[in-house]
Amino acid sequence: MTTNPFMNRAEMEEAPVEQEPAIEVDAVLGDRVETSGPKQPLAVRTDATPATPVPLAVSTSTSPLRAVAAHGGAGVTTLCELLGDALASDGEGKWPQAHAWVPESAHGRVLLTARSHRAGLLAAREVLTAWHAGAYADGLELMGILILDDAPRLSKGQVAELKSLTAMAPRGWHMPWQESLRMMAPSNASLSARAKWTLSRVRHHATQVGAYQNKETSK
Repeated sequence: MTTNPFMNRAEMEEAPVEQEPAIEVDAVLGDRVETSGPKQPLAVRTDATPATPVPLAVSTSTSPLRAVAAHGGAGVTTLCELLGDALASDGEGKWPQAHAWVPESAHGRVLLTARSHRAGLLAAREVLTAWHAGAYADGLELMGILILDDAPRLSKGQVAELKSLTAMAPRGWHMPWQESLRMMAPSNASLSARAKWTLSRVRHHATQVGAYQNKETSK
């Protein structure tokens, strides 16, 4: 009996890049802030063209991070504001492909986003399954998936599915429910320590993109 690569999380964990501050224990990730999974699609490609739940589209954006919603209402607009417009842009429901006029150093990477409700989790699984089947081989690189809670508490079934989904992507993050975002703009919202550190880790990986580093060093 073979081991399920999506669930074999212990072997795929990376050493932390920096020391994490004291944060509250998470229902999905425990005392971790991110997970590490397969860096490349695992399925063997065939001659058949795999389906693309999120369509591919050529993009001229040079943002280091393209937030791509797995479904409507995935929280991409809010997430981009939290991460900063200079870093993240809305993929507008499409998986970006590099434009011939955009240099390779400015291609950026994809952050798949979804909500933790049933429809969101099903959509996220469909997209990640397609990614593993090679459906997005002609698109920009997948950096990871970030799942945002749809309510203050998660059921046991939701927790189990979130653990499975975050293990399917190169990196996985879980954004717990932030009550302040219901009434305030993202720039004014009071976020938990875990939420702040989650955003910090996403920024850390996104800023490894050459174009963003060049912009920062040229200031």
